[in-house]
Amino acid sequence: MPGDRERGVAEFTAESIVWAVTAPLPSRLIRLLAAALALAASGHAAVWVAAGGDDRNAGTEEAPVRTLARARDLVRTQNRDMADDITVFLTGTFHLDQPVVFGPEDAGSNGFNVIYMPAPDAHPVVTGGDPITGWELKDQAANLWSAPTPAGLKDTHDLFVNGSPVRRTRGRLLQVFARAGADGGGAPASEAHWKNLGDVIFEPARPGAIWSERGGTPPFFVENAFEFLGTPGEWYFDRPGGRIYYTPRPGEDLATAEVVAAAAPALLVAAGTPEHPLAGLIFKGIRFEYTTQPDAFKEPGAAVRVSGATSVQFLEDEFVHLGTPGLQLGPGLDGGTVDGCLFGDIAWSAVQVTAANQVRVAESRISYASSRHGEAGAVAVSASTGVTVEHDQIDHFPRTAILHRSGTAADLTEEANQIAPPLLQLHGLPAFATTDAAEGELGVPPAYQFLLEQRLAAPTVPNPPDDVSAEAEDGFAYVTWIPTGLDGGSPVTGYVVSASNGAKANVSSNDFQGKGYMVFDNLENNHAVAFTVTAVNAQGAGPASLPTATVKPFRKRKLRPPPAPASVSVTPSGSGLQVRIVPAAADGGGPVVSYAVTSAPETVHNVLEGLDVVRADADHPVVRRVESFPPEHSESVSIAGTNAAGEGDALVVKLR
Repeated sequence: MPGDRERGVAEFTAESIVWAVTAPLPSRLIRLLAAALALAASGHAAVWVAAGGDDRNAGTEEAPVRTLARARDLVRTQNRDMADDITVFLTGTFHLDQPVVFGPEDAGSNGFNVIYMPAPDAHPVVTGGDPITGWELKDQAANLWSAPTPAGLKDTHDLFVNGSPVRRTRGRLLQVFARAGADGGGAPASEAHWKNLGDVIFEPARPGAIWSERGGTPPFFVENAFEFLGTPGEWYFDRPGGRIYYTPRPGEDLATAEVVAAAAPALLVAAGTPEHPLAGLIFKGIRFEYTTQPDAFKEPGAAVRVSGATSVQFLEDEFVHLGTPGLQLGPGLDGGTVDGCLFGDIAWSAVQVTAANQVRVAESRISYASSRHGEAGAVAVSASTGVTVEHDQIDHFPRTAILHRSGTAADLTEEANQIAPPLLQLHGLPAFATTDAAEGELGVPPAYQFLLEQRLAAPTVPNPPDDVSAEAEDGFAYVTWIPTGLDGGSPVTGYVVSASNGAKANVSSNDFQGKGYMVFDNLENNHAVAFTVTAVNAQGAGPASLPTATVKPFRKRKLRPPPAPASVSVTPSGSGLQVRIVPAAADGGGPVVSYAVTSAPETVHNVLEGLDVVRADADHPVVRRVESFPPEHSESVSIAGTNAAGEGDALVVKLR
């Protein structure tokens, strides 16, 4: 019945929450639609499904069924001995709490395909999102708003405002319950004081924590706590109370904003077996949107998953606003095509290819992928053969555009991709786009240029940086952080670093990228201070980061220049030299913030700075290519670290 879910039909339209330009249908889709309609008119098999249909109907154009599951079941009555393709025509928005599941019985036969595609003039949407409406101002001073949760929404980890993901509440443990000591520090009080304790997540320090964040007794951080409400861009789901709380970011008006909670862990799961592979499925021109990560501590499955299959195609589809990976191909996939698709605003990888063979990802736009899990890679390939990634545009990714996790170089072909610089520059060098074809042949072809014009979300301020850390020295402190993967739709141009004593400092994005840290001067020794960092873009300043643990500037009487690196290796690389530096176990009493690389006997001096230097350890060495170095007749290269006490001992590597 109308209003039901699939559980049924969404109560909102795609256009109301997309914040994207509706593009004309590409010529390929028009041709396929015309061919499918001609076949349907001539009596060939077709099934019609519409959000306003009825699953008791026959699935004809005049009497469509209502759900994708029912349409799939009707296909099962027609696909045993196919003489032509079967086309399933979709109209409307289909709201799912759980994925639609396809098995071997849903495959094509005799070499023909089962095609799921839009009906004429339709833009079908498969969504796992629940609209959140009825917002009320609960605390004017804190600008805190609240709304009732929709019936049936039991849990979600992902909320989107005007198409942009927002963060669950998070803070340092001592911010809420502490017994203050003489120095302003304290110990956490009983956890029994927390509201909805079972939903609160107590976190230790993150792996790789440095400086102020390494010491102390865990837990250090708290996520999803009612007590931390009030920070712009953060929300909380009071499950027992059936309400969602949110503090808007600058420029957001909850009277008009489109707010969506992702409820489904996945949207479509297609799985065959080695004995009975799922063959000949095509999904074309469909929008897949809004999924949530069901377990905060485990990498989730993708929104759309295909395994144990052959000859599966995704053509001109959209995968957007996903708290999970976008599309997972494999294991056990032999022959897969992704062509002309849009992937945008995806917390994990946009495309995962795992234990698959002969997969092509082409002519697609991939933007803001792995935005909340930079280690994942925008496209991730592992244990697969015959994978081609070509003529794609990949932009707004934190670290890695195409991540090859395992296998040989011959297993993955990358050609003619237009790849923007990563948002997170570890190496301290200027950012450049990377290309692998002649100019004019890069990226998506003319037929899909409209993908580049689609807007994924309303412009907003950037998310705060992560992993802010401080190290106190004599009258100053070093401060570092990890830049956000969610810049609000325009580049982060700078940062505001604020000290708990009221002082502030501005740092340009380029300066921070070059050094990987900033120096906060004019601090009073022996007075505890903490720091927050705010990112700034064209829309303004975003919310502040979590504060660092407090540090006390003081004169370090035992501070010495750092010892020589534990090990160094150098390898000729083109016109330069690749240098690999493993830091010493000790740092002389202060962090190493740069390395001097010097040739001899002709002295040419290079200084290596950047986040990779600041965060280096035995498991994460500094690996850099130094261009146009060393001079032709150099006999050796020396490498020495520098801390607040100066340049330390050098390790010398003979070149001849």
